[in-house]
Parts: sequence; structure tokens; C-alpha cells
Amino acid sequence: MISQCPHCHTDIKLNEAQQAKVDQALASLPAGKTLKLGCPHCKTPIELTADGRAISGEIMADLLGSARDEGLPPGGDELLEKAKASNIKPVKPPPEAPRPPDVSWLASGELSEKAVVADIPKALILMPAGALRDTVAKAFEMRNYQPVFKNSAEEAIEEMRFTDYAGVVLHSRFEGAALDESLFHAHMRGLAMGKRRYMYYVLIGPEFRTLYDLEALAMSANLVVNDHDVNHIDTILKKGVRDYEEIFGPYLKALREHGKR
Repeated sequence: MISQCPHCHTDIKLNEAQQAKVDQALASLPAGKTLKLGCPHCKTPIELTADGRAISGEIMADLLGSARDEGLPPGGDELLEKAKASNIKPVKPPPEAPRPPDVSWLASGELSEKAVVADIPKALILMPAGALRDTVAKAFEMRNYQPVFKNSAEEAIEEMRFTDYAGVVLHSRFEGAALDESLFHAHMRGLAMGKRRYMYYVLIGPEFRTLYDLEALAMSANLVVNDHDVNHIDTILKKGVRDYEEIFGPYLKALREHGKR
């Protein structure tokens, strides 16, 4: 007996009285005829064959196989036409659950460096080498991020195609020009929201006013920091990330619960 609507794929649950009524109607069906039921969820008519199956691509395949091998059963030609006319696809089984992680390493009591690094969120830091960059990198390390440095905007953009970064830091002079001419900043502003919303984007430069949210919003960033305040970057990050999580944390959690990465 049908247990799922072939149109909306919602489970169909019948009580004993309804089941008995459907069984009786199916038992009295003439050869080649179908019983029509309305889906209680999407209201779309469902046609059942005498054995209780819905007309679908699966039944059409069975009928075509029968036609090739031994000819159609009584009334099968009519069912075949119904199946061909219907635009219903067979219900697909749900995807397999991910396999559990390999924990064979537990017996040795050792955790490889590769396994440790894989679990650490990464921060892409695009700043000229020097004391400012070292200070920023140390602040991210203290917050359990793995700093990653790139030498050019092109290299950074290519890297982002294959690596997910939880944090991204760009100095406005990294590419030697004004920020509005920055190739990497243009890339960040053009990222699809499905990827961008999970990155904490920090802009650093002499033109910014530290922790000025309106300026950060106008620059499509999460945080702006003036060069003169980089020595306090750890405290600034704590406040910036805390404020961000208070505003967007529940929203991001809801997205994850609904299967949105």
C-alpha cells in the first residue's frame, strides 16, 4: 500500500478504517483500472493500481519490462498509457548518512599533527610583512585560529576556491593602491552570500575608524581597524566577534539547522 505521496513525497498515514476502505476499493477494481485518491497534504490526485502502488516512473519501467519479456498483463496497456502520460518520477530513497569518523588512532593514544590542523579554523591574513602583521597573526592565534599568509591578491583568491576561511584580514595597502582599486576586496564583495556569511572580514588601514560599524557596513566588512589601534587588536577582535555573534549567531544557527551550510 502507498505510504508516500509521489508528488510532494510526504508520508501518508491512514487509520484502520481508511485503510480498510481503500483495500476494499482496490480489491474490486476491474483489470487495467486505477483508484484515485487525493493527497491529504498537496491535494494532488494519486492513481493506485490494484496492488496498491501509485502510477509512477517505477511502474512504467515494470510495464515496459513486461512488454519486452512476456507481453503486457490484462489491462496493462491502459496502465502503460497512464504511466507514460504521468510526469511523476519514482520516489528517490533518502541519501545515505555520512560514515562515522575513523577512530582507529585512539588505540595508540596519539593524535597526528594533520588531524589537529584540520580542526582549527583558518584566518587568511593579507598584510605587508612586518610588525603590524605579526601582531594581527598573534591575536588570531590566541583565539585558536591558524594564520595563513599569501603574497598576492591573485594567489589569495585562487586559494579561497579550495579552502574555507573563518576569518579574512585585508590591509587597505596590501595591493599598493587604494582599497577601491583592490582586486581582493572586489572579490570579497562579490562572494555568494552562502559562503560570505561564514567569514569574519576585517579591514585594516590608516583611513578607518576603529570599531565604526557604519563604516564597516559601507565597506561590506564585519570590522574596521585603524593602523594606530592594531596594538589592541586582541581586545578589538573580542568585542567585534562578540557583537557579531550576538546579532547573527541565532540566524546562522537556524540556517545550519535547516541544512544551509
